[in-house]
Amino acid sequence: MVPRYSINKHMDETCQRNHGEIGIIDSTVNCFKNQHPSTANVNNNSSSYFSKNLLNLETRPSKSSFLKTEESAAQRFSPYFSNSSSVCSVNNEPQAQTVKIISLGSLASKLSRRRRIQGGKQIVYKEINSLPPTVPNMCKSAAAQDDDEIYAECSSQKENQLAQRAQQEQFFSKKEPEFQEKINKCNGEDLADSVQVSLPADNINDKSLLFGTSSTKPESRSGGVMLSPDEFETPLAICTSAELNNSLEVKTQPHSQVVPSSKTKMNCGTQNCFSKDDVQVLPVEVHEDLKNEINHALSETVEKVEFQNSIGDILDKINEVRSVPSSPGHPYYLQNFLLVLQAVLKNEDDVRLFDEQDMNIINKFCTLSVGGQKLYVRLFQRKLNWLKVNKIEYGEISMDLSPIIEELSEARFLQTESELEDLCEGLDLLSAPELKTLAKIFHLPNPNGQKQQLVDDFLRLAKQRSVFSRSQAGIGTVILKRVKDLAGKTVRVRKGPRAVFSRILLLFSLSEPVEEEAGSAGQGQLFTVLMVNMGRMVFPSYTINRKTRVFQDREDLIRYATAAHLSNDIATAMVNGNWEEANHLYMCAKETWNELKNHPSLSYHRVLPEYLRRFTVGWVYTRILSHGVEILQRLHMYEEAVQELRTLLSQDVYCTDSRGRWWDRLALNLHQHLKNTKKAIDCIRNGLADPFVRTGHRLALYQRALRIRDSPSCKQFRCLLDDLPVITVEDVTHVTIKGKMCPQMGMGKSVFLMEDVGDEEGGEDFSVSTVMCSVEELALTHYKQNGFDQGIHGEGSTFITLYGILMWDIIFMDDIPDVFRNSYQTFPLDLYTDSFYENRRDVIEARLQQLHTASSETLAKLIADTWTTQEGKAAALVSWGRFISLQQVQSLAACLGGVFLSGVFRRLSKDLRHCKGGLPDLVVWRTDTHHFKLVEVKGPNDRLSHKQMIWLSELKKLGATVEVCHVQAVGAKSKRLS
Repeated sequence: MVPRYSINKHMDETCQRNHGEIGIIDSTVNCFKNQHPSTANVNNNSSSYFSKNLLNLETRPSKSSFLKTEESAAQRFSPYFSNSSSVCSVNNEPQAQTVKIISLGSLASKLSRRRRIQGGKQIVYKEINSLPPTVPNMCKSAAAQDDDEIYAECSSQKENQLAQRAQQEQFFSKKEPEFQEKINKCNGEDLADSVQVSLPADNINDKSLLFGTSSTKPESRSGGVMLSPDEFETPLAICTSAELNNSLEVKTQPHSQVVPSSKTKMNCGTQNCFSKDDVQVLPVEVHEDLKNEINHALSETVEKVEFQNSIGDILDKINEVRSVPSSPGHPYYLQNFLLVLQAVLKNEDDVRLFDEQDMNIINKFCTLSVGGQKLYVRLFQRKLNWLKVNKIEYGEISMDLSPIIEELSEARFLQTESELEDLCEGLDLLSAPELKTLAKIFHLPNPNGQKQQLVDDFLRLAKQRSVFSRSQAGIGTVILKRVKDLAGKTVRVRKGPRAVFSRILLLFSLSEPVEEEAGSAGQGQLFTVLMVNMGRMVFPSYTINRKTRVFQDREDLIRYATAAHLSNDIATAMVNGNWEEANHLYMCAKETWNELKNHPSLSYHRVLPEYLRRFTVGWVYTRILSHGVEILQRLHMYEEAVQELRTLLSQDVYCTDSRGRWWDRLALNLHQHLKNTKKAIDCIRNGLADPFVRTGHRLALYQRALRIRDSPSCKQFRCLLDDLPVITVEDVTHVTIKGKMCPQMGMGKSVFLMEDVGDEEGGEDFSVSTVMCSVEELALTHYKQNGFDQGIHGEGSTFITLYGILMWDIIFMDDIPDVFRNSYQTFPLDLYTDSFYENRRDVIEARLQQLHTASSETLAKLIADTWTTQEGKAAALVSWGRFISLQQVQSLAACLGGVFLSGVFRRLSKDLRHCKGGLPDLVVWRTDTHHFKLVEVKGPNDRLSHKQMIWLSELKKLGATVEVCHVQAVGAKSKRLS
């Protein structure tokens, strides 16, 4: 190995040994002399700085004559270069290439800073050898030449320039009179202020690339030279790769204009003369920086054009398939899958989140046969597991799926059994009888055990080492081979392509709950598309207005999708009661988030509005950590749960709507489980001061403070609770009724028995039957027997539906950016945030005022207008089946009145997220007297929640008659069903 900075010396010694004495040629070329124009010259080296900042070709006085070499020598070549190769390769024919216009202003500032750091010396900008015609390949050796000038002044690499210098000397001697004429003509004229790089591409729209320069004042210029391209062609070295030769055209002109690429016009200005000590040659790194950045920019442009062309081809193929929806070869699930692909690829913000490799996968899918596409969509929607080929049956695709499976395998959409390497996955593939057969072969202690027990036994056996030799295959490998033999041909959807399509579906269904869509591989959204295409589901009319990019780039989307799938796995484990598995997944997610939370992209997420921030990776991981609190509490790890809660509460960017629950749970853990009353009181005080703690959680914290204050064991802490804000909740009327409860096994809601009296077809005889009913239905019967001829058991949906009908046009109004991002939304994205009211404050207040003064007839008309035009459309707030008819809705609204409705709607508009729960179970009314009553029903051992207490108190303040109906169970043991 030769050290980098000793390479010149090493090359000199090698050259001398191999070829003898080599003449030294002075590489210093004199510039055009200001005082003596005839002595002006053009230097031999190209500084990469002019490409990034400016192309200002300086001149300075020199004592040497115009481009005369001090001595001549025969041309010799270094052993490090081929004898047949030349430093400069000539290529006169421009190559047509599609490239992109790029701005290099940032490069100028970057190099300007580097220049100041290196000592603030003036830089002499040099021009590459002027050997006609063009010599773009000179850039290949530019870095080496600069390295020589910095560290060795004159080195053996300059031998490669001998032949070139000889031709150069001859050329300049012929052109010297013409140069003199040009120099005289140039004196006194304004010099160029910019350098223009024209890119001969189809998509540049007559634009050109400007390299910014710092203009020089006229009085500071002592002279200048303009070399006309007609008399003198001077290619400039822009350090690009060889394949980009002739793709760039560099011009220095007073004004920006496009000229033929074969011509190069330069204005060479001179400032005050520099001394030799002021001269500084740019380091080799500058050449490499410019080379890399230009190469990268141009290659990006070419890739972008090809990328856009591939998108167009894919969309054409999708349109071709979807143009015949009635074709028997294109079933509904394939049509819907292609519709989702088309919708995402047509959107510019979405399609930029997929790279060329992703588009190749999509394009490859579109080129599959119809059978291949249908089978892949079917397998894609199944759980990601290995499948036996003989168990894959889709008769509507083909009775023999083997050729189609082979097609998908060759296209790398499916993995085959040769890629099955995980023993656990292989064991899960086998049925219970097959596992028992395998257990007998390996002499497991309990070969007839349950499937999961056999799997565990095999995994333990696989961990044992071979007793004969370490070089032999382990027992696990032997078991896996037997598993493959038993299973036969198997396949699995390949994870790479599946991840691409999963991200597409995730983008398409961004407004849906993230865990549901991530866990179902988009099944829910594909079903929605199916219902729409069949005409069974119609969405409200609204304008899609996407202004903000949620995901910055492809990596941002991948991080979000990964977090979404992990969140789904944790939620599934929690639902199934696998708390240890859930804890393991939670700890992995926590470690990942700790590494990711300082990522630069998260600073962009923080400035997004809250309703878009919920689609960021930070929001999903925060939800996972919140689930982790419940997991830790289930495992009785209360100290860890408290620490996690403190971590969650230390930030206010993500999941702010959960802060009330976090404060409440932290106070409970500190007070009851860790027995730290003082910290619990501090937690309560901080929670009550948090503006994000509202409604039920706020009341829960206050009531816990009251219990601590009234506890005899906490007398010493009472002084800490004196200045807490007082929260008062007015109590309401309580009534008790009795009912016969049906004996039942296990947990669940109470079921009561009720006698139903019905008349026979003769009209005279009555039959009595016993029916099972819920506690709410039992209470509803009680109130009907007390004169309320109308009643609805709808809990909160009764009032929420009324709100959705009377506020329909406001909910789906236009001019609110980013709340409607696709055609399958049932609500605006900001509906459950504070932004909903803030974005529509004026129109909401106007509607509330209209309702406050509205008569029964006005209310009936407003309801009828929405009902007749929107009935049946999918809206999150409207349950069309809650009322049996339009007349029932109008009857209830007339009883409730505009004043009462406006008060309820104001509370819902300002905080629907926290106020949609807790509304009474029953609404009963008399149509003749317009008297209504709101009833919260409570069965045995049931009590009011904090949200219910607050709503009952608020409804009473608004003038409603409110009751809590307690149902007492009697005769539970004596009455049984036969």
